[in-house]
Amino acid sequence: MGRIREFAGGFLLTLPSLTLNGVLVYVVGVGMGYWAAMIVLALWFVIGCGVASASWFHPNRAQAAAAYGFRPPVGAEPDLLASAWSEVTRAAGVDGWPYSLWVQQSAALNAFAAPARMVSVTSWALGSLRPRQLAAVLAHELGHHLLLDPRLRLLDDWASLPARVVRAIGKIPVRAARGPGVVRLLIRSAISAALLVGAATVLTPRIGAPTVAVLITLLVLEPLSAAARSRRGEFAADRMAVDFGYGRDLHGALRRWLPHESTPASPLLAARARWLGTHPPTTERLRAIRRAVAA
Repeated sequence: MGRIREFAGGFLLTLPSLTLNGVLVYVVGVGMGYWAAMIVLALWFVIGCGVASASWFHPNRAQAAAAYGFRPPVGAEPDLLASAWSEVTRAAGVDGWPYSLWVQQSAALNAFAAPARMVSVTSWALGSLRPRQLAAVLAHELGHHLLLDPRLRLLDDWASLPARVVRAIGKIPVRAARGPGVVRLLIRSAISAALLVGAATVLTPRIGAPTVAVLITLLVLEPLSAAARSRRGEFAADRMAVDFGYGRDLHGALRRWLPHESTPASPLLAARARWLGTHPPTTERLRAIRRAVAA
């Protein structure tokens, strides 16, 4: 029953993203007619499956790593990563060789489970954590990979492309807002609302009011559901690390980072971080890890 509940909850959180990307592809093709739009939608899905399969069987990891901002390990880093990864994959009972290990130059405690079975940790984590704590962070990322089939991760990356492009375009005028934190947030919210109204005005004569209503609703809801899905995934990966035997070490790694974590300066900014943040607050993760270790 627990597994069914977990799957159902995760699936429901993916629906807004899947629907939004499908609607965006449909909108692109609708100017050519209804059946043309359906063909564009089908081609988008088929091409996505092909891209995912090609990336799975013939991944160009160096190019993908560069696109994500990763670099190869240097100096003592390869030995540190190889030792920790060997320990983690042995504890998890999986073969570690298909994965590639990378580094992101950053002064933050973070790590990434990227498509094509790439795992990256920040330079801060490599330079600051104890060996078991570094292994715990890698165990968390391995958990991300094991929780979702890597081919589905590639397909998800393709499927989310239309929404990412739309968000990137929308952020261009939004980022022009300046001022203190709350003022900047309010200005950006007003700009975003104006962009949605403008899009609705332009698109309604072309695709109809019902489709526009669905599109605008999804544009508002999808960031919330995507953030919730990401936070849910973080808790799930933490539980996987606990199951591998790294609960106390992951707890120690997060506690070392806790003094560096910034706190929102106002209730409004805190609410934004809570609803749109892709990672849960570290204090919440620590509590969840303690409960999982004690269980």
